[in-house]
Amino acid sequence: MQQNTLSSTLNLGAGDGGGGGGGGEMQDLEVACGLIDKHLSYDSSFPSLLERLRVAPQGFPTVSGLSESDYPSSGEVRSARHHHTTRKVPLPSELMYHFQHMKCNCMMGLFPEIHRAWLTIDSDIYVWMYEDGSDLAYFDGLHETILSVGLVKPKAGVFKPYIEHLLVLTTTSEIVLLGVSFSQPSDAEVSSGMHLLPEPLFSVPTDGSYVLTIRGTEDGRIFMGAKDGCLYELVYQAVEGWFSRKCQKVNHTRSTISYLLPFLAFSEDDPINQVEVDDSRHILYTLSDRGTVTVYYLGVDGKSTSRVVSVPHNNIMNAALQVAKTVDKTNFKSVVSLCPIGTSESPHIHLVVVTGTGVRLYYTTGHLNGNPSQTPYQLTLLHVRLPPGFAANATVYRPTKVHKALYSHGMCILCSNESNEADTVWTMNSDQYPYHHVLAESQSTLAVDGYVWALADVTPKLWCAALNPPTSQGTLPPLLVTQHQHAPRQLVLLSANGAHILTFQRPVDKLRYLLEEANGVEASIVKDFFTDMTPTQACTTALILATDPNIQNTQAAEWAIRALFLYGASVAPPAPASFPPQSPVNYSFNPPQMSTPLPGQNISSTVPQDTQFSPLHNALYLYLARILRPAWSTPIAKDIEVEGKPVVVSCMTGEEVGFLAYQVELLSNFLLTNQGGTTNPLQPLNISNTTLNRTLGDGSERASLLALKLLLDQAREVLRLVSELTTHNFTAIVGGLQKEVRAQLRTVTLRDLVLTGRDICRSLIMALLDRYHGDNASSDAISERLRDICPNLYRIEDAKLAKANEIILSSKANPNKIEKEKGFKEAVALCKQIGHHVNITGICSQLASGGAYEGVVDLCLSVASQRDPTGRALHYYKNNEPAEDHQGYMAFTARMECYRVLMDQLNQLVGTGAAPPASPSVPTRPGPPTPPPQTLPSTDATQYAHQMINLIVASTDELAHVTLYQWLVDTNRTDRLLSLSSSYLETFLTRSNGQAPLNHLLWRYYEKNKEFYKAAKTLLLLAEQRGDTPVGVRVDYLSRAHMCLSSCEMNTASNYADFMLHLEEKKEVAKVQLMVLDSLQCEAAGADVFSELNSSLLALTVLYEKFAEPWALWECKLAIVHCAGHSEPQLVQSIWTKLIDNELEKAASVGVELKVDRLSSKLKSLARIYSSNPSYFPLEHIIKHCEIRSVQLQADTSWVVTCLQGCGIPVSKLINIYHKLYRSGESVWEVEHSPHHLLMVLAHLINMLIDTCASLQPQQKRALREQCLDYVAEYLTDLSASADTSAGIIMAHLKSCQARLERLV
Repeated sequence: MQQNTLSSTLNLGAGDGGGGGGGGEMQDLEVACGLIDKHLSYDSSFPSLLERLRVAPQGFPTVSGLSESDYPSSGEVRSARHHHTTRKVPLPSELMYHFQHMKCNCMMGLFPEIHRAWLTIDSDIYVWMYEDGSDLAYFDGLHETILSVGLVKPKAGVFKPYIEHLLVLTTTSEIVLLGVSFSQPSDAEVSSGMHLLPEPLFSVPTDGSYVLTIRGTEDGRIFMGAKDGCLYELVYQAVEGWFSRKCQKVNHTRSTISYLLPFLAFSEDDPINQVEVDDSRHILYTLSDRGTVTVYYLGVDGKSTSRVVSVPHNNIMNAALQVAKTVDKTNFKSVVSLCPIGTSESPHIHLVVVTGTGVRLYYTTGHLNGNPSQTPYQLTLLHVRLPPGFAANATVYRPTKVHKALYSHGMCILCSNESNEADTVWTMNSDQYPYHHVLAESQSTLAVDGYVWALADVTPKLWCAALNPPTSQGTLPPLLVTQHQHAPRQLVLLSANGAHILTFQRPVDKLRYLLEEANGVEASIVKDFFTDMTPTQACTTALILATDPNIQNTQAAEWAIRALFLYGASVAPPAPASFPPQSPVNYSFNPPQMSTPLPGQNISSTVPQDTQFSPLHNALYLYLARILRPAWSTPIAKDIEVEGKPVVVSCMTGEEVGFLAYQVELLSNFLLTNQGGTTNPLQPLNISNTTLNRTLGDGSERASLLALKLLLDQAREVLRLVSELTTHNFTAIVGGLQKEVRAQLRTVTLRDLVLTGRDICRSLIMALLDRYHGDNASSDAISERLRDICPNLYRIEDAKLAKANEIILSSKANPNKIEKEKGFKEAVALCKQIGHHVNITGICSQLASGGAYEGVVDLCLSVASQRDPTGRALHYYKNNEPAEDHQGYMAFTARMECYRVLMDQLNQLVGTGAAPPASPSVPTRPGPPTPPPQTLPSTDATQYAHQMINLIVASTDELAHVTLYQWLVDTNRTDRLLSLSSSYLETFLTRSNGQAPLNHLLWRYYEKNKEFYKAAKTLLLLAEQRGDTPVGVRVDYLSRAHMCLSSCEMNTASNYADFMLHLEEKKEVAKVQLMVLDSLQCEAAGADVFSELNSSLLALTVLYEKFAEPWALWECKLAIVHCAGHSEPQLVQSIWTKLIDNELEKAASVGVELKVDRLSSKLKSLARIYSSNPSYFPLEHIIKHCEIRSVQLQADTSWVVTCLQGCGIPVSKLINIYHKLYRSGESVWEVEHSPHHLLMVLAHLINMLIDTCASLQPQQKRALREQCLDYVAEYLTDLSASADTSAGIIMAHLKSCQARLERLV
């Protein structure tokens, strides 16, 4: 099936490589991407929390907070406030009236998940938005005082989708679940109205257990801590089971038998005041009123519950005192809060316990050397962190009377009630020092009106948190890395006076504050900021301000630019700091190569290894790395299931990709605005202060900055393209891609697209345009948009290609044949203009689907010529494709891609033309028959194939000829090949290139063109070539060569006679070799023997010594000596002896008559070959040996002479030979006990002669008569003297013969 898509017509990787531009730009991009990788690696190499706490792998606990460096506080910069109260929001005025009616209890708390605060007054609950006091909702359906409140996510599939949360209320007698819904999703950016369902979803009795605290898990489980010291779970489900209700309360602390036998209960009433859940590890912690910490494990899937360990307060205090031996034990007397630490912050530290004096105790539930996902089995102290004020020269007082505490992502908040009028809020934050080897925290205090009832971290989630790759420890990077994406951290404190919303400054906010406070960049506090944070990190932070497009921050942006060039433009050692340096290693990068020289300068392509770039240069790369971090190593697309079917979607939304592209564009604009001349590519030209116009680094650094510009441009275009794709239905666009591109898209990252993904980007562009095919207005608008946002990815050649594709599709639909052909020709002409950028496979597939095969050939040959204008491919081919000719190989490969398209089309046409009729089958469903797939009629397909072949043969492209010839050979269309009339055909057939030439076709070519002598020569080569050609085929080749030579007109030449003689000799030897092969097949020889015999034509000596002799092939031996002309009588006679004996041995299992018959047949067959040459057919020896074996076998005395007469030997000759044997007087007959055997045979021969002499001439007859009478007389004389009993019988026969001879006239 042909694809009518632009993506199928685009030449991927043509002309400019897969990345961007020429080879120099590719090298620059590689270097720039390498620097980005290094900076990202640096951002992932900050010390882990375990390392900063200096906990050894063995798990020995440590202590900190006793040194001044643990809480740096000297200098103006470090004393600057790092948080401030943005506003105070009072309680809603409507609540004031209800306070007047309070009778029993009042509580307040926060629901940070939905940005709301809550208040209970007796049996009523009120919920409002803490940010502005709006959207007050209430529930007054209870009749008893509310004891605890909780908001949890519901389990999936239990309630209707509009119920987004569950509000859990407990009283002394029941537990109530209320449904919470919103007019808009609760996570929407705009505020939405909250609605409480009036009727409870579930109501469960408490059974006397007063619930004091409620906590839910991410998957909807509800846990409750009760006054009786037990941990309960409210289990709910959609339907009732056999042994379970829809909603019930389950005790995880005490077993069922404890209720039946109370004395078995293992816990006393110790109320649980706090329940915390670590959803990342499925661990639950409880804190009791007496300070006991209990650990529960919720299972690998979070659906079970098991108690792990319980640590009493005394154990906690004693363990802490063992570590902090100089600290008074009163600092550990009370425990006020549990704060779980998720896996995103530390894989090894699991829990922070805060005491009443602000001491933090860091715990783990597993082994430090174990798997981070191991099952918890203990609660072990790892570190004691003392609050500020414990250092020897501390100038601040210590926190006391802490009643609320919060630890969240490196920030600790302590609420201390040191006076009745106000709380003191202590903040300790490590965001300013992420790269310190030890835990260093900034600290400050703030007075809050009233008693703090609740506090929560309400920092908005990082929009790309799911995409930001974790560090090597599996944790999220620090705020310093993500501050350009991350909103300032926010904290909500709730007191009787309202909500206090605190906003904590990021490093960039701190820099802006310092610049505004100093009203410039030269102040010491600004200089100290760059020194303390390290110039590179500070410059990176300043770039956030410098690239801020907000018009309100114009002054801060200008100051930031001044600071960048003042403190970051030159390479200088950093000033010594009064506390440990931020960077664990020297922050410098040394790219191995930079390929783009500056105009007018000669820059060494190799950067010296000791090159150290300026902080500003490093900051530019570091800031770009942080911008691209969410997508740099993340696949662009992923598979999800929609209605049970897998679909490909973008990993990021259009808004997310657009945000990244916007950030990249801001940085690119910064470079463009502050670009310098040829000698200095970066300087603040828009700033009038000439003292800031400093030279930025050496040549290597300037070249690196040019590479950065190239990377910025490429990244911006790629991101803008992906954003555009998400706008136009990313899934549908990807569905239009080729299967290979879709598979590649699932793994390709932004780095891949920027560096080597230009092909994929163009495929996506063409797929986007395909979606709007036929809609000229939309297509033109998208085309203009693409040219605007990604001109390097969507080039003018791509626009021409889109136009050609449009013409092809419209021509295919045009019923007018003339206009259709005209359209195809126009499209081909347009494609030939951009041949380097056309996907020849795709465009030819579309042309072929419209029947424009002439255009297919024309375009392929034209594009092949454009790809190799100097003919290097042909030179490479004719020189047998040398490995060292890289350019020739590239040209040859480029051409072959075009020719391969032609061959593919021919394969399709030939397959269509030769398709067999489909076999009948049973229909798969009732109804009319399914129409067959639309294909060309076989006659048309054959006609198109012939047309293509004729067009290729008519061209002057020799490599196209070669490709066509090879295709004809590979598809066994040799007759069609030999029918072609081409000057290139003989060259193709005679080319060797390390392989055997096509001699099996070459001799036919010569024969067809009546070049018989060359044909004979070629056939001789075929017969003699080594390989697996069977010997029989070699004999045929030699026979054909003999025939060709006989037809040659030059048969009178001298070399003809020599060649003819040579052929005849080769043929005879080959026949002998074939005879050996056939004989060995009867002997069941091994495969290696046959392989050697078929490998080539062997010499007679080899045949004799290696095969005939070892395998006792006597008949073959005879043939070999006959062919060799070796007529040694003794050798020949011995061969005949063995041959006769061997034949009789093979017939050993049969009777004498059959033995004699088989031997007679063999003698007759051999006599036909050798009887004409007595040297190889020793008749006397054969007769003698056969008669001896006949006597031994007691066979008929006449069988030998009968056999020999059948071989054409005259009887008279036989009589003479037998007479000679008789007169030889050999004793063998006596030994065989048949002394007169030869006389019996002679009597038989004489009778045969008498019977057949009628045909003889009278003279010849008389001579034979006289000779035989003389012989008979001699025989009778000898017999008369014999005493043998058989002599009388023989004499009778001979006398009978004598009488007949005498009567013979």
